[in-house]
Amino acid sequence: MKHAIITGSSRGIGLALTKVLIRLKDFKIIGSSTSGNHPIQANSFECYPLNLHDANSIKTFVDNVQHLKIDYLFNNAEILLDSSDDPKIDIQKLEHTFSVNLYGTIQLTELLIPHLTENAHIINISSGWGSFSEKNFDAFNPHYKMSKAALNMYTKLLSERLKSTGIRVSAVDPGWVKTDMGGANADRNSEEVANELMDLMDKSETGKFWHQGSSREW
Repeated sequence: MKHAIITGSSRGIGLALTKVLIRLKDFKIIGSSTSGNHPIQANSFECYPLNLHDANSIKTFVDNVQHLKIDYLFNNAEILLDSSDDPKIDIQKLEHTFSVNLYGTIQLTELLIPHLTENAHIINISSGWGSFSEKNFDAFNPHYKMSKAALNMYTKLLSERLKSTGIRVSAVDPGWVKTDMGGANADRNSEEVANELMDLMDKSETGKFWHQGSSREW
């Protein structure tokens, strides 16, 4: 039996990925939502409350899964608090964004590392907005962009640190996706991204930034 954790699994990319993985035999999926509620009910799926803004919530989540050996960790939960027409920094928004997209994600990952299998794969859902090579760069959405740039650096650092263990670490730029965050005008859907994440799960490379099945520049 393989085990996968998907944070933020109650909607968007996380929900689409849960629906894909739940079809696999000999697979147990552990999801999270801030409330602990989830639209999926299945024998091979469990959902626990997780608020990445709350250190105690993170510890409780880890306590709930620490008896398992985790094969895949999808760090998918995130927030976007920016106003798309305002490039100015709001310190409260910056602190809240980093607390979820970076600090909480790192705390969860670090606490789960001892419970990963030898060939586990940590997959961080990042963004092209966090890339220094992004061609259409502008000053908007600064809090979100900085959080994802920092998550990319954590991905690189962690991949080097864990290289000798066999644990792989990847970041993914899913593109502009039709979700509550991306909006209805986005050019991709969650199901496409979920299938790409499925293909990525067993790739042998570590420390790469992936987009639509190919590695891209950081």
